[in-house]
Amino acid sequence: MDKVKLILDAMQQDPKVSAAKIAIQLGVSSRSVEKRIRHMRENGIIRRIGPDKGGFWELLITENETP
Repeated sequence: MDKVKLILDAMQQDPKVSAAKIAIQLGVSSRSVEKRIRHMRENGIIRRIGPDKGGFWELLITENETP
């Protein structure tokens, strides 16, 4: 399964999940997850609501639109 899809699934299950926690779940580096998150934010797939600590992820696409 594509890493982007796995990241989106993790965010959907727990909108407050951190990039570090996603990296541990996927067994990849946090830098790898952060790069994919930045790409998804730039392409309007996700956005962060609130601060880094205490905020949450909002998915801006439906599951059918997942890249």
